[in-house]
Amino acid sequence: MARLGFTIGNIFRETGIALERLGSRAQGDISYADPLSRHKEVRAIFDKIPSVAKGCFIAPTATVVGSVKIGSNSNVWYGAVVKGDDVKVAIGENTNIKESAVVGTSKKEGAVTIGNNVSIGAGAIVGAATVEDNSSVGAGASIADGAHLQKGSAVADGAVVLANTTIPSGQLFAGTPAKFLRNLTSEESAALASAAAPLLSLAAEHLSAINKPFREIEKERAGYHWKVKPDLGFDAELGLLKEQRPELFTK
Repeated sequence: MARLGFTIGNIFRETGIALERLGSRAQGDISYADPLSRHKEVRAIFDKIPSVAKGCFIAPTATVVGSVKIGSNSNVWYGAVVKGDDVKVAIGENTNIKESAVVGTSKKEGAVTIGNNVSIGAGAIVGAATVEDNSSVGAGASIADGAHLQKGSAVADGAVVLANTTIPSGQLFAGTPAKFLRNLTSEESAALASAAAPLLSLAAEHLSAINKPFREIEKERAGYHWKVKPDLGFDAELGLLKEQRPELFTK
């Protein structure tokens, strides 16, 4: 029934868009033809609805779709994809999914479980695997279905962890296929536990900037030193035109 309701709702929405375009065309208004991005950072598939906790940062170009649960203060950065259309994905608190990483699998079995204070590096791929707390997956690394990274373990940049591989706590695996390289030092293990922290404050800054209303963004322009003359008519329409505006131009 959920899928039927989703399909019917989608039909009504598409019909409304088509009627809007038809009416605009009849009035000679071609503004409807302007390209409109339908990208949504968080998207449901039928009855599979993502759950994103308070304080999370999901970048505008990231995608979180399907049966995905993300804990508080975690972040999914630009270009990353967290895909729960085939299996469930659970991500803990204070965890970073960095740029262009892909979390999810196309298989119909298993699940993706990522714990707290975990860093998934830029461009990494994590299948239906388990990554426990305070662990790190390096940039460009690949974690196959069934792999298990125990608490406080690490995978080097570009490593390929084969299916059903277990990486014990406190160990670093590297290479293709990934193999034991060495034990982590006590300093490295402590660093893993806090590795995600620096990105949390940065994510908050990005979230604040992205959520600024349009008028606030435009008002900020009043303090810029312009190298080219701005559109004064546009500014006047927004109520931003100031008597001293010409003094702001860069000579």
